[in-house]
Amino acid sequence: MDSSAEAPRPTGPRVIKRYANRKLYDTRDSRYVTLREIEGLIRSGEDIRIVDHATSEDLTSVTLAQVLLEQEKKGGKLLPSALRELIGGKVIASIRDGAVGKLFRRGEGAEPAAPAGPASKRVAEALEQGKGALDELQKRIDERVRAAVTTLAPWTALQAEVRRLAERVEALERALQQGPQE
Repeated sequence: MDSSAEAPRPTGPRVIKRYANRKLYDTRDSRYVTLREIEGLIRSGEDIRIVDHATSEDLTSVTLAQVLLEQEKKGGKLLPSALRELIGGKVIASIRDGAVGKLFRRGEGAEPAAPAGPASKRVAEALEQGKGALDELQKRIDERVRAAVTTLAPWTALQAEVRRLAERVEALERALQQGPQE
């Protein structure tokens, strides 16, 4: 056997398992990895998939969102403006009107199907994962807002009661200033 021959590369995405203790395990290299290493894998062009060890739930988009947040913590300034444009519709409009939008419309039957290359598939998958990550982020924000509102409910009732008592005190003060009614 020729020792200079390279071992065949595994096909399919590199699977990384996320454990309950939040550790990430690279099944291809049989070692634990960090978010920074995942970022490096993505930058080097690796196709990765992150799954929950116990349930096999796909956590790729959530983990990639964490990678973005870690970059922001280190002084990145790109994410707020990118998210602002995404929410404002500029990015969505350019995707919808551009080549990526045509790719999605092709799947809906709006345009005749043409063979999609690997790059088109990766763009579509990345957009779908990004949408999933944004949906998950929105769900978490909604849950936190609901929890905050629930904890504020007693304060809201207390504020209403204080407002009602203040109005009664003002009415009594006006009555005292006017003097006795004959």
